[in-house]
Amino acid sequence: MADPDLVVEIEASGYRAWPARELVEYDGWQLRYADGFSRRANSLLPIGVSSLDVDTKLDHCSRWFDRRGLGLVVRCTPLCEPGIDDELAQRGFTREGETRVMVADLAGGDDHGPKPAERATAGWWDAMARLWSIAPQLRPAWRGIVGRITLPAAYAAIPGADDAIAAGLGVVDGASVGLFEIVVDPARRRRGHGRELTLTLLGWGRSRGAERAYLQVVSGNEPAISLYESLGFRHAYTYWYRRAASADAGE
Repeated sequence: MADPDLVVEIEASGYRAWPARELVEYDGWQLRYADGFSRRANSLLPIGVSSLDVDTKLDHCSRWFDRRGLGLVVRCTPLCEPGIDDELAQRGFTREGETRVMVADLAGGDDHGPKPAERATAGWWDAMARLWSIAPQLRPAWRGIVGRITLPAAYAAIPGADDAIAAGLGVVDGASVGLFEIVVDPARRRRGHGRELTLTLLGWGRSRGAERAYLQVVSGNEPAISLYESLGFRHAYTYWYRRAASADAGE
């Protein structure tokens, strides 16, 4: 059973750390839009208490995303309105993108490795775009999300002989540091680079006063889950998406 207070805190921190361009509240639900890059930033979060019926609300939200060139994608977390996931399933919304949120305590640890840059360099942008295979047409939207981050952030990359081996992002929000977009070159995985990158970001977060870390990892990514568990992370809760027919919310 997920800790409701912990879920609220991490969800709020995660949205501040990965900011959408538009955030609109509609009868207790939140609609987020960020030019089509990232499901987290281009989806509906059905939280709060409704005063309107589901048909009215889904129709309004569908039209809101339609006007922005996207179909309706719903992010389902433990905070969602009770019964909404079953309601969406009955309406033919397909389930996808199941993700684990993991947390770790940072008290008593040691800083690790070189300090990451606190500004995004050209090399970091290039490394992330290449390692994540971000399509050229989506890069402006991706850069827009990262460019809107106002919290203290670390832009980490592990250099190789010719190009970066791994890269990622850390964002501190109060006593928490969130780790985002951690990626290792597929040809050079299982050589400790992911561990090195993660420890670097955790050390930076600790130096910035963070007492807890959180991250998201796709539920089926067992190697990554094992790595994070070995670093002290534990499962906090799970979320997933429900996609309407023909919906497209980017990466």
